[in-house]
Amino acid sequence: MKTCSLCILFLFVLASNAHDSLAQQSSAVFDVREYGACGDGMTINTLAFNKAIETCADAGGGTVVVPSGTYLTGTLQMKSHVTLLLEKDSVIKGVTDLDAYLSYIPTPGRNMDRYDVAHRTRWNRALILGVGVNNVAITGTGVIDGDHVFDELGEERMRGPHTILFAESRNLTFDGFTVNRSANYAFMAYEIENAVFSNQTFNEGWDGIHIRGGKNIIIRNSSFFTGDDAIAGGYWENVVITDCHINSSCNGIRIIMPAEDLTICHCTFAGPGRYPHRTSKERQRTNMLSAILIQPGGWVVAPGFTDKIHIHDMTLSNMNNPFMFVLNEGNNAGKILVERVKATQINAHAASVESWKGGMFDEVIFRDVSIEYIGHPDESSSDASLRQPGADSRPLPCWAWFARNVKSMTFENVDLRLTNTDPRPAFYFDNVDAVTFDGVQYPGSDSPQAMVFKNSGTWVVDGQGVRQGR
Repeated sequence: MKTCSLCILFLFVLASNAHDSLAQQSSAVFDVREYGACGDGMTINTLAFNKAIETCADAGGGTVVVPSGTYLTGTLQMKSHVTLLLEKDSVIKGVTDLDAYLSYIPTPGRNMDRYDVAHRTRWNRALILGVGVNNVAITGTGVIDGDHVFDELGEERMRGPHTILFAESRNLTFDGFTVNRSANYAFMAYEIENAVFSNQTFNEGWDGIHIRGGKNIIIRNSSFFTGDDAIAGGYWENVVITDCHINSSCNGIRIIMPAEDLTICHCTFAGPGRYPHRTSKERQRTNMLSAILIQPGGWVVAPGFTDKIHIHDMTLSNMNNPFMFVLNEGNNAGKILVERVKATQINAHAASVESWKGGMFDEVIFRDVSIEYIGHPDESSSDASLRQPGADSRPLPCWAWFARNVKSMTFENVDLRLTNTDPRPAFYFDNVDAVTFDGVQYPGSDSPQAMVFKNSGTWVVDGQGVRQGR
């Protein structure tokens, strides 16, 4: 597989350092069967697993081995300097007894208000739980099965425990294993640092990897087939998502809080979802929404600056819209660069860069981008109902790109196509200070109705500038 650019090489050094720190741990091995675990798919192994983990930690660290078999268990509490190794054909499976799951309780004194977490003890239960730990790994080729454990008192009267939850922790490695049927998120995190996710597969459940507060994170060489957002979260710093295949019945990547120094590269996004959107229940919805949705403050107010976002070398197919970048209350954005992207079968809505309740986008660039839109012959071009979007894309008064409250936008070597006719203009700009087109091709480009400029400033087409009145 390809690798990301040299500008993020230091993050791969981080991955090597994380591996080295684990390798320096004790080489002691602790087989869970020696502590009473039985992989017969019937025995409850919670006490045996936790005894093996505690013994390993007390010995200064090492590897807790899970041999082949199906091991039913409640919450496993991870400790520092412990590697949990899932051998081939091993399955850790969550029990249906909700009382067997423990919850993450934030450490007193930590500023966790921005995550709305302190009172959500039922929400923050997990099958595997690590709080305040250092140098921890879960590796191997086995499976962790959340069994879609049902909780009638959980969110949406159905969601059970997360499969894995780490909080207030650093130097984490997750490699090789598969997560199936998560009862809520497959991986949930609060305030983690120096973490590597690699060579993993996520099937069904809700979100795949969801991190609220993450610094120096790599997600690579992994496959997501999720019933909700594949990767989500925010308050990120120095995060790389690379060489992943993303298939979702919701959004591919969804940023709900600010992020800085985020690179998404060499990934494929393909709909419709293999598994239905679980929240849709009897509707069994499988359409994929946005490939990449950046919407800080999209759930709750999450003030901050989103900047240095680089999205490159991507292929997208069969989803509602390719990109949706939205600012909300208390949010501003610096530079977003999108380049070398090919998208086909965009079947519902235009891409958008928009702010209604938030501040301005400083600079947004789309370069070497090709997008094939399905087109909608009967769609209306009216903008009477335009307003702050919700969580999902919606009909817009244009078929290709909508922008609102942006200081500078550049479209360079952009090729847009329609498989059907569409009466709407291709572009709609509202309060965009400067727009530059360089080598942009699209149906109807020779028509003066192909673009709408509202309250906008200078725009330049292939070197020729025209001043628009505000």
